[in-house]
Amino acid sequence: LKELFMKTTAIVLASLLLSACVTLPGPTQEKEADYGEFPENYQQITRDYLMAELRDPATIQINSMSSPKKRWIGDKLTGINYGYLVCVEVDSKNLLGNLTGMRSDAVLIRNGFVVDYVKDGELISGMKLCD
Repeated sequence: LKELFMKTTAIVLASLLLSACVTLPGPTQEKEADYGEFPENYQQITRDYLMAELRDPATIQINSMSSPKKRWIGDKLTGINYGYLVCVEVDSKNLLGNLTGMRSDAVLIRNGFVVDYVKDGELISGMKLCD
């Protein structure tokens, strides 16, 4: 009975994972996708998000910020988010109170809101979003 339960659970989990898979966008989907409105106030949106997201807002130092570019972020399992990518060189204190050093974080903005944030600007897959 225990073995049957384990097999059934494995089959159900495998089915859920396969059904959750999405196709990555090709050139046509990228061109036709809805990226939302261009974020004219991207600097303020990015600053506000980092102030809320990072551990010690008073210590945040922003060195530079790129102009927004249309981009999608995601993978086959978690899905795809479309928006405008902003790369920001930022330094802040960690849990131990030490500055982490400048790093390039990626912020994806869609219709005035941050919909994705990638610390160090690199996806799990190894794809670099920011130089």
